[in-house]
Amino acid sequence: MTQARPSWKKETLRCCVVWGWLLLSSVTALSGPAAPRQRVMRDETAGRPFPTRELGIRQSFSPDAPWPADLAAADERAMAREFGVTWLHRGQREGITFVLYRCPNQGRAMGLARLIGGEALGDTVLTVAAGDDTEKRAAVRSFLRDKLTAWQATLPPEETDPRPVVLRKLPTQALQPDTEHYVVGTLGLARANWLPAPALLTPPGSAFAWADYTPAAPFDHFLVAEYPTPQDATAALEAARPLASTTCLVARRGNFIVIADGIRDMLRAQAAVERVEYDYVVRWLGEPPPRFGTPARTPQQDIRNVGQLLISIASFVVLAGFGMVLLGAVAGGAFFYWRRQRAGDGFIAADTMLRLDLHESRTLPDAGRASVKRLTD
Repeated sequence: MTQARPSWKKETLRCCVVWGWLLLSSVTALSGPAAPRQRVMRDETAGRPFPTRELGIRQSFSPDAPWPADLAAADERAMAREFGVTWLHRGQREGITFVLYRCPNQGRAMGLARLIGGEALGDTVLTVAAGDDTEKRAAVRSFLRDKLTAWQATLPPEETDPRPVVLRKLPTQALQPDTEHYVVGTLGLARANWLPAPALLTPPGSAFAWADYTPAAPFDHFLVAEYPTPQDATAALEAARPLASTTCLVARRGNFIVIADGIRDMLRAQAAVERVEYDYVVRWLGEPPPRFGTPARTPQQDIRNVGQLLISIASFVVLAGFGMVLLGAVAGGAFFYWRRQRAGDGFIAADTMLRLDLHESRTLPDAGRASVKRLTD
């Protein structure tokens, strides 16, 4: 009994200390200011998380986090930041390292893949590290492609063409295959080595597309630049004016700046530039208000409407005049016919008109009884 008491006292003291510490911690947490809830960042598209575990990804880097120097080459990392890449994922499978660049949309993924030599799968760019084992690299690429394709099949379908607008504006006739490029900044635009470096401005929100053409085309290179505002397009046109020459054509089409370089036929090149149209479209989110439900009129529609109105007015005047003449003729004829029938075979006096019936069978009334003098008296 003398040896059990010290042990019991130690256990009691330990429990008191633990409960006291828990109570003190609770009071401190309740009395102190509430710490802001840290939002857990995760890579997702259309509300669906990216399948990092299924792909075998070991490291993920957000755009705010510092990217390791060994993740990719310096120029590739700079290009990825210029394209606004949202996430970088690095993984390894069968000893082969791969990197996935997650872009804001499919158009930017297409442009980035062309510049860094990757493969665009939706809004994801896949790059596999170089190595001697070609079969393993092909197997890893095939595995990642299948997984990404299956995941993208669960996303909502795209409503528009995934290609950027400026890519769709490039002429397709006599275009050299695999020469189309799409960039959004200065680093990417520097890849157009036929264009002087300070030729075009690159404000935020701008995009550029160019391609090379065969000798059958009237030019060697064709570039379309899109700017977010008319002010940016005006400034870009002023900066690009020094490029204009007998072999280089610079023009503005809405918020597009179009450049045709290496011109062999000026008339055909001018026609190709004029076929580039700037599609200005405004879309309502949800159902548009009733007053804005009809599309905006164009000047041609206004001219057509005014012409139709003038034709309608002229038609109404002609028909009204014809109707009045016809009604007057009918009414006048009926009135005079009624007067003629009422007068019978006697005298007819219509205002200043006088009709005398001098037939021999007629007898004149007695002059003494007449109130007026007769013509024969």
